[in-house]
Amino acid sequence: MMWFGILGWLEINFITPQSLFEDFECWGGEICNKKLRKGFWLIRHATIWVIWKTRNDRIFNNCVKELDEMVEEIKMLSWQWSLHKLKTPPCLLYEWL
Repeated sequence: MMWFGILGWLEINFITPQSLFEDFECWGGEICNKKLRKGFWLIRHATIWVIWKTRNDRIFNNCVKELDEMVEEIKMLSWQWSLHKLKTPPCLLYEWL
């Protein structure tokens, strides 16, 4: 479910991979544009980070987040990471969202 929210935001469609190797290929292996590939990897890492944090909050703090909240957190976090990683911002926040 989480990944469908992210893929919908990015406006891309692909079948959910069956293995970790296939997952790596889907998130950038076939993309020739280096900047676009790095952007997808950044968003993928932000998604994994938010899933991990949400899991820990649920286990240790009994805090439950809705999927929509998590997707919004991923959007904000990935935009903030892109600002810190790049010398020039990729776009304004409203364009990113």
